[in-house]
Amino acid sequence: MASSGSMMRPPCGDHEDMPNKWENAKLDEVKEKDMKTPSCWCGDVCKVKVSTDRKKSWMEGRRFFVCPNYAHDRALPTNAYDVPPVWSKSNLKFCPTLTHNPNNKFVYPMQSPPPLCKYFTWIDQDVLEDVKKDQYRDCLRRQRRFEEAFQRGLEGERRQKEKMERKKREEERAHKEKAAREEQRARKLARDRDAQEEDEARYKKGKGPMFP
Repeated sequence: MASSGSMMRPPCGDHEDMPNKWENAKLDEVKEKDMKTPSCWCGDVCKVKVSTDRKKSWMEGRRFFVCPNYAHDRALPTNAYDVPPVWSKSNLKFCPTLTHNPNNKFVYPMQSPPPLCKYFTWIDQDVLEDVKKDQYRDCLRRQRRFEEAFQRGLEGERRQKEKMERKKREEERAHKEKAAREEQRARKLARDRDAQEEDEARYKKGKGPMFP
């Protein structure tokens, strides 16, 4: 049989839309004076929170009721023995900090038990206008940063292309100069060889400058 509170309890929201960041909030004493704070599935009275999750901008600034035993809203235990450890080799962590691990040994991360209740429901069905304006300004800032980064990327590519073209021209010029020097050296060697052969031929015929 359904509990008496279930007849007045709003339906639970989609857990995929549950914000990961929120702050304490409250109902408007004038506009929402007739709104009752519902009880969650476990019977506790819900808390009023407001989403501050910028990554889920479609719900940022929206208030909602949430169970006080929800995972993201519970106080962390002060004693590690109150939390069951996860004995998994893949989760071993090394803690070199002397204050936390004086022997520099592997430590086992702790994991909280599953929440008692995951009930939450939205109070504000739409994002507030102020939040929409802030999101729009933030969108413009991100767009401007993207365009600036894109332009910097294009400028970097242009400079890199010019650098490669300049390097290519310098290599081609150096190659041509080297080829010209080798060609000139080959001509001089050929001229030197021809002159030597010509002189040797004249000397053999007795027509050199030493023979009047």
